[in-house]
Amino acid sequence: MRPQRSTLITAALVALMFGAAGAPGSPAGGPVVVPLYVEHGPHGDPRLGIDVAIGERTARVLLDSGSAGLRVLASQAGASTRRTGRAAAGRYGSGLALHGEEATTPLAIGAAHGDAIPIELVDSFDCLPEQPNCPAANGGTPEMFGVLFPGILGVSAIDPAGGRCCANPLPALAGGVGRSYVLHANFANPALILNPDAATTGAFTMVDAARGTSPRGCIHITGAEPSEVCGEVLFDTGTPPCVVTTTGVGHEGAFPPRTPLTISVGAWSHTFAVGPGTPLRLNVRRGGVNRIVVGLAMLQDFDVYYDIAGSRIGLSPR
Repeated sequence: MRPQRSTLITAALVALMFGAAGAPGSPAGGPVVVPLYVEHGPHGDPRLGIDVAIGERTARVLLDSGSAGLRVLASQAGASTRRTGRAAAGRYGSGLALHGEEATTPLAIGAAHGDAIPIELVDSFDCLPEQPNCPAANGGTPEMFGVLFPGILGVSAIDPAGGRCCANPLPALAGGVGRSYVLHANFANPALILNPDAATTGAFTMVDAARGTSPRGCIHITGAEPSEVCGEVLFDTGTPPCVVTTTGVGHEGAFPPRTPLTISVGAWSHTFAVGPGTPLRLNVRRGGVNRIVVGLAMLQDFDVYYDIAGSRIGLSPR
């Protein structure tokens, strides 16, 4: 089926053009709609890119709702970017480890901007010892740090612990426009909407998410084992499939064609079909903690609203 243009994006664009008032408690001035771009890596998986101005230089980086902080190759920083002398390191679930330095920079994302925003300048990368086959193995260049993108903009509501570099930069943008935002990942017209108005946010089912934590939820897999896994839920544009980690028994091989899968978080739930004959991949593996990572393919079906100040997230089917 050919995707239809999103009414959510249309409403946000109208609000932006005509200066609609923000949601209660949000900054005045109406929404700021930042376009996203669908890019394809060497293996064909779609990714979402976003243009950010780092000082005097603009780069299209990966938009990642599963991590926090702007981390870019040092060569992408403009002349007004200043190193602080403090070491910074990032690591990802793939086993990729970053080595660099914290810096502060003027930052612009669409029409929003901020001064002296902390970022990581990446000077080198390698693999974590326990994951030697990461994307940087054998001198390789990772897709998100050189092949397709020069860096990652992490917009997760969970910042690194202990004040380490680097926090999600959106809440630090001028006027508070990044303290709430909607992630519309649909490939037909993807966008990040900062400071969404009440007409937009009213469509979302809200779930409490204490600062620094993910909401808890469950997946129910019809006619398969395991039939249910409950734990923290992360909505992650940087991961293509749905990845479930369970302390119980994992699942070997593919699921039957069009296996129904329901994800529930608070009062919100949505059912997908996974397995052969669908575009959705589901990996269920054994691990030390129950965790559900909802990847980019599933985010084609619904939008996520992040209310940082209110420690809430919202979910709305498209």
